[in-house]
Formats: sequence, C-alpha cells, structure tokens
Amino acid sequence: MLPEWLATIPASTIFILCLSVLMAFLTTLINRRLTSREQLQQMRAWQREISAWTSDYNKARRTGDKKLLRKVQKQEKRIKQLQMKVASQSLQSMKTFPIFMILFILVWLPLTGRLLYWELFDAPFTGVETVAYLPWFGGAMPLNIFSWYVICSFAAGILISRVFGVGMEATE
Repeated sequence: MLPEWLATIPASTIFILCLSVLMAFLTTLINRRLTSREQLQQMRAWQREISAWTSDYNKARRTGDKKLLRKVQKQEKRIKQLQMKVASQSLQSMKTFPIFMILFILVWLPLTGRLLYWELFDAPFTGVETVAYLPWFGGAMPLNIFSWYVICSFAAGILISRVFGVGMEATE
C-alpha cells in the first residue's frame, strides 16, 4: 500500500507530522461545523468569569484581604454553577469523538496493519520502529510512530484550534 521508504527517517518523521496536522485540521473542521458560534462565545465568557473569580479568590487568600474574601465568597455559588455549565458543555463537545476515532482508525490501519493488538496485514510501520528523535532529552530520545503522532497531534491541534477559533482559549 505505502512505499517502504516512507518508513525510514526523515521521510517517516515528516510524513507522520503532516498526517497529524491533517487529522487535527479535519477534527477541528468537524468541531467548527458542529459547534455554534454562540455556544463558543458563551463558553468563553463563562471561562473568563471563572478565571477572574479564581484570580480574585487566590489574591484574597494570599493577602488576607477580608473585604475581597467576603466579595468572592458571595459569588462562589454562581461560579460553581458556571463551572458545572462549562463541564456540561465540554461533555457535549465530545460528540465529535466517535467521528475522530473512525478517522483515526481509517488512517492508522493502513499505516500499521494493526487494529489494537491484532495484526491484520503487513504495513510499512509496525509500531515499534523509530520514526523520529527528540534531541533535547539527554541525547537523542527515539520515538515510535504512536509517540511521535501523539506529540504532533497535540501541537497541531492547539495551533489549528486557535487559528480556527474553536478552542476555549482561542482568540475572537
């Protein structure tokens, strides 16, 4: 299916990086389509309010400011309700997880020939060979396909969600 040279460094490193960026892009695009702009703005507003309250609460405890402490204690019930709403909305955003898993399996299966622990066919990546190195961890730390994919996916997911304005921390 895939050429053997793709399983050698540096081709494998770049290929898995590009693949993880593509998967992050697709997942973000699906999230963007399934989440309304109003929902996202509401979540960000709640998150800002919770962050401001937490900052005030920590400041009041740190400085011993009784007036500020009384103020934040009066708001605590509302903040707890907002935290519950944020948690509820976050769980609702998991509706894209099955779609992501299907995409992941459709990509992972041809790469490794494996589904979980079962080897279904021969593929360029067995899952144990080194596809990348992290040079700043006590020399060169070898990474297999899964480790490299996870690192690239997290980094790409954060960047792409910020660009598309899907994440809670994304700029408006």
